[in-house]
Amino acid sequence: MYHNHPYDGWAVSGQGQSSPWPSNPPPSILGALPYPTVTYSSSLVTYHITDFAPNVLNSKVVDSRGRVHFIIRTDNEMPGYTAIQNAQQNSIALIEWKSSPTIEIRSLLTKQQVRNWLRLSPDRSARSMEVRGVKYIWAPHNQSINLHASDYARSFLANVTRAPTSIAIQITSDALEQRLLESTVIAALLLQCGRNID
Repeated sequence: MYHNHPYDGWAVSGQGQSSPWPSNPPPSILGALPYPTVTYSSSLVTYHITDFAPNVLNSKVVDSRGRVHFIIRTDNEMPGYTAIQNAQQNSIALIEWKSSPTIEIRSLLTKQQVRNWLRLSPDRSARSMEVRGVKYIWAPHNQSINLHASDYARSFLANVTRAPTSIAIQITSDALEQRLLESTVIAALLLQCGRNID
C-alpha cells in the first residue's frame, strides 16, 4: 500500500522475531471517576483514526477535510513493530510489541516501556503521560477518555472516543499550540489498540 519502508532510519534489534501476546485484555482506564465541570476558551479540532486494514494498527489519521496527517502501519513482514508516519511517510514513532511493549517518538521520547510513558495510577482509574517535561493525565468521562494537564480540574485538552470503524480525537487549539498532536494521537492509538500495554 505504501512505497516507503516505515522503518527507514530506525535502529531496530531482533527484526523478524515475534513474541507471544498475553491473552488477557489490557487493563481498562474507563470507569467511575469524579469529574469536575470543565470550562475552557479553546476551540476543538477533530481528527479521526480511520481506514482500519483490518484494525487500528494499520490505519490513517485524517482531519475533518479528509486530509491525511499520519499513517499507522504494522508491516506483515515485521508484525512485532508498528510505525507511525507523518503525511510525507517519514517515521516519527515506533512501537515494539513484546511482552512489555516499548515506544520511541523521534525528537520527543527516547525508547522506553509504554507502561512508563502511559503510567497507570495505583487505583487503575487513570494514566499519566509526560511530554517535554510536562505531566498530563488521561482520565475517563462517560464514553470518552479525556486528556488534562496535571491541574486537571481546569485544563481539558483533548478527548478520544471509539466508534466501530474509527476513533475520534478532539483536541483543543491550546493543545495544538503546545505541540501535543503527535503524542495525543500516539497515546490514543495505544489506549485503543486492544493490546496489553503494561
